[in-house]
Amino acid sequence: MKKNIAFIIQMVILLLPMATTSYGTEQQKNPKQKVRHSYLCSDIGAKRVFKISAAGKIEWEYPADQCTDAWMLDNGNILMSFTGKTRGAREVTPDKKIAWEYTTSSEVWGCQRLANGNTLVVECTAKRLIEVDRKGQIVKILPVKSGGNVHMGMRHGRKLANGNYLACLLDDKVVREYDSSGKMIRQIKVPDMAFSAIRLRNGNTVIGYRGGVIEVDPKDKVLWHLTQKDLPDVKLYWICCIQRLGNGNTVVGNWFIHKRRTDSAPFFEVTPDKKVVWQAEMHKRMFDPASIQILDVKGYPLR
Repeated sequence: MKKNIAFIIQMVILLLPMATTSYGTEQQKNPKQKVRHSYLCSDIGAKRVFKISAAGKIEWEYPADQCTDAWMLDNGNILMSFTGKTRGAREVTPDKKIAWEYTTSSEVWGCQRLANGNTLVVECTAKRLIEVDRKGQIVKILPVKSGGNVHMGMRHGRKLANGNYLACLLDDKVVREYDSSGKMIRQIKVPDMAFSAIRLRNGNTVIGYRGGVIEVDPKDKVLWHLTQKDLPDVKLYWICCIQRLGNGNTVVGNWFIHKRRTDSAPFFEVTPDKKVVWQAEMHKRMFDPASIQILDVKGYPLR
């Protein structure tokens, strides 16, 4: 009897660490995965912005209705879009104080802190990109035409180093480039609804759309195209965020479209030859993660 009790106690001691370890860390589920990343992400269904450690643990969080764009700024603050009962963009300090905020009646699905301290805000249903100063005043308005359902208009928008703007349009299945005067100077067609786009330093444009990622040169020639057939171990849903790393790899935000799924990675890193070198696991607090910013890389994030 005493031997049996001693054996049971021994087994409990051995199994206890497995029972108490946090759910869904990459080290546990992918022990052979050499790449580790800490990152900032937004989660539409969870209505949160999360900061996740390389061990897969939530280090920081903040409530944000239907946030599809979140940034870690150089000063350590977090910039995020939000669309709920109130809509707009907000900058929050690490101790969760509001440092800046702009509100609007329009759906807002994107934001970007500009070099001059102003903030680009994507007003989808108002069909415009705007620049807002530190006082919350609109200092520039750039109208953006879009067809189809007004809700299915713009998602991400970005101001480029040359002063031009990129606008990603869902129903139109294009990314349009506008000059500083608001004139459309380029239109890049994609196979499905365009959600995100970035301009690389070499002039190429990388676009995330529903079902894939495409990179084109300044003449719209396709240089790289990532689709489901390239990824046997990752199921693609809607690519709503992309980040190009300094090593040439691409981090992909694989949005699950208003459902919680466990059949694929919400975020992953892929090499130019389309090998997946990192996959984020679904934390138990996550529902349908959207935007991502890798935090353990140097320099301004290309996203």
